[in-house]
This record gives sequence, C-alpha cells and structure tokens, in this order.
Amino acid sequence: MKQDILNNQSINSSFLHFDPNFKRRDPNPPPMSFRMAPPETFTMLSPCKNLGDGVTRITYYNPDAKEVSIVGVGGSMPGAYPMSRDEQGYWTIDLKLAAGIHTHHYLVDGAMVLNPEMPFCFCCAEPANYFETVDETCDFYMLKDVPHGDLRLEYYRSSYTGRWKAAWIYTPPSYDRDPERKFPVLYLQHGAGENETGWLDMGRANYIADNLIAEGKCEEMIIVMNAGFSFHEEDGWKESGFMQELLEDCIPMIERKYRVKTDRESRAVAGLSMGSGQAQEIALEHPELFAYCGVIIGWFAPMRPNAAKYLPIYEDVAEMDRRYKVFFASNGEQEDFYPAASAAFRGLAERGMKHMTYYSCPGYHELTVCRKSLHVFLPMLFK
Repeated sequence: MKQDILNNQSINSSFLHFDPNFKRRDPNPPPMSFRMAPPETFTMLSPCKNLGDGVTRITYYNPDAKEVSIVGVGGSMPGAYPMSRDEQGYWTIDLKLAAGIHTHHYLVDGAMVLNPEMPFCFCCAEPANYFETVDETCDFYMLKDVPHGDLRLEYYRSSYTGRWKAAWIYTPPSYDRDPERKFPVLYLQHGAGENETGWLDMGRANYIADNLIAEGKCEEMIIVMNAGFSFHEEDGWKESGFMQELLEDCIPMIERKYRVKTDRESRAVAGLSMGSGQAQEIALEHPELFAYCGVIIGWFAPMRPNAAKYLPIYEDVAEMDRRYKVFFASNGEQEDFYPAASAAFRGLAERGMKHMTYYSCPGYHELTVCRKSLHVFLPMLFK
C-alpha cells in the first residue's frame, strides 16, 4: 500500500490541473515559442516528487536567479529553506517535514513569487503553492477506485451585499441513480484567508466522503461549501453577513434545486477555523434548523469576541444535549490555543454532555488536521 499512496494521482492534482503533465522546455531549446516547439525539445520534469520516508524533492527552474529559498507559511513549515542550483538552472531541495500539506512561496533574489509548475491554492488571502509530504500509512483522503459523487458549482445572489456568491456542491454517488431519494445536507465552511475551493482543493472532502460511503461507514449526503466572506466595502471584520446569506439565500436555493430533506435532523453545519466560529454561532442561534455542529480546528465560542451571549447556553449541558444530536470539536495538538480549546470542549463532556465528541491529533492549524477531523466527523452524521 505504501507505494500506491506515494503514487496516488490526487497528491499533485489541484483545481488548476487535475492531471498534470510536468513538461518543461529543454534548457537550451531552439529559439521558437513554447507552443511551436517540437516534441523532442521537451522533457518530463516533476517539480514535486515524494521520495518516501517523509522526504519530498522540490524543483524550481530559474536559470537567471542568484538565490532561491522556499518560504513556508508557518505551522508545519516554518521559516525559509535554501535551494541549490545545478548547471542547467534547476533549483532543488529535499525536504523532510511532518506528513501533510505545506503551503509556501518562493523567495527569488528578494522577491516573493510562485512556482508556475507546482499545485496552486488560495491560502492566507492570496495564491500560494503547496505540496504534500505523504503519510505512507494513511489513504482515507486518496483518489480510489470507488463510486464517486459529483461536484457542481452554483451561483446565488446575496441579500446582504447584493453580490453574486459561488458555492461548490458535492452530491453523493447515488444522487443521479436514485431520482426519488432525498438526502441530508452538511453546510461546510472554510477558514480565514481561504475560499469555497479549500475543502476540495486541499481538503479532499469529496474523496473522504466517497471513500467512507464506499466502506459503508457514513450516510450519503450532500455537502455545500460556500464562500464565507460577506462584507460591504465599508464594513469591518465583525460585520460579516454570512449567517444571513446562508439562511436567507443559500439554504433556500439548495432546497429549491436539490432533492434534500428539510427537517433539522437532516441538516448539519460545520467549518474550520473562522468557519468553525461561523458554524457554532449559526448552530447556537438556530437550533431549530440544525441538529449537528462541527467545530474543526476551532475554539470554544465563549473564547470569541461575542462570548457573553453564548455562555449561558454552554453552561446548560442538558440543553445542549436536547439541541444537538452531535456536537463535534477538534484541534491539532500543536495549535497555539489547543490547551484552552481542548480543556473547554472536554469540559462539556466532563460536565455530562452526552452528545459532545472531542477529537485531537498531532498537527498544526492546517488542513492536514482538518482532513482527519472530517474523516471522524462524517460517520457521526444523520444516524
């Protein structure tokens, strides 16, 4: 299984290129355009290769550069890592990092740039490159030969901003095969600095759901992934209208266009980081709509700026059990706020909340932990 994981096609695929053909013109090609160059002037080059044992080789082509480093965004990839140049102008480095996703940029002679041949993502409110150090014992988020659901892109108008919004919709494998069946819905939100592609592009939520469904471990469900930012130009950070958009615009659109169950026991809301705060607030404000809540790499709602209004709800664990069939929370054990968040969430269970589940694993405030959390959370839903 180890080699199958290292070679899995999903490792180096992204929304920009699902099936990348890593081709670069020979360092000394004939003087003609890239498009017109004959096939013999091209060579296969993988800019990111998993060598096994947690080592990843990164290659960047820039024959004119004097100095190149890979700069991580923090967490599992802190700091800068100098690369070495060969005679042809290829810069390489072998990195041994913790298993997971590593978002980064390239510092080239003092300028921060992107590597055009590496996978791209939207992270920290800007485009970034990423690669994955493969966990050779873990394949739950890989692309497998199982029935696959569909991804659909929907647009709807925001009643808060007046602007159009985009949402990705995952429909399970039997959605089109069984036209009479209705499905429960999970509304799943991204984190700060990300967008509606995050749970798919790096989170692999669709593969996680496909594999769990194929294994008979979770219910077939529709997953809705929205853009969580909703501000007027004059608004500050605290003026988000996402709750209004979700309740007044997105959910009605989903229930109008898709075959979904509409009772509260068939709706869940969850998110990571910023999205976990949104999920908590929406679930706490509207228990009549949601029976499940997932707080992924998140913090306890009373730790948030509007804490006062939620403290009485959390203090009444019997009421929390009446409201929610599952209240799930998770953290990476290297997150800065892990000690406080884990103590708070575990405290709910210690005070007698039966429907509280807390999960933690080694890792930082990154999508690597989110994947594992989603893999634990999905089987709990809609039972």
